[in-house]
Amino acid sequence: MAPLTPHWTQPSHPDVQEVVKASETEFLTKSLSKVALPPFAVFSKMSFPPCTLADKPTYATVQCGKDKHLDLNSDMLYINH
Repeated sequence: MAPLTPHWTQPSHPDVQEVVKASETEFLTKSLSKVALPPFAVFSKMSFPPCTLADKPTYATVQCGKDKHLDLNSDMLYINH
């Protein structure tokens, strides 16, 4: 399995994060926050679109319910989730 190739406009959230690509062939891309937030603060709202419901969980989805998962379809993919 290869790393996901972004199909969205990048950067998608330049006001709150910087995406650092270390390799095109390895899973080393990371997100660095550009903002300091207190505990439980909202970093970014997950809205539809760009989020979509996923058919099944993958390394690129986020669980949002007992059996529900989201494709983030944005640079939020690179946050530690």
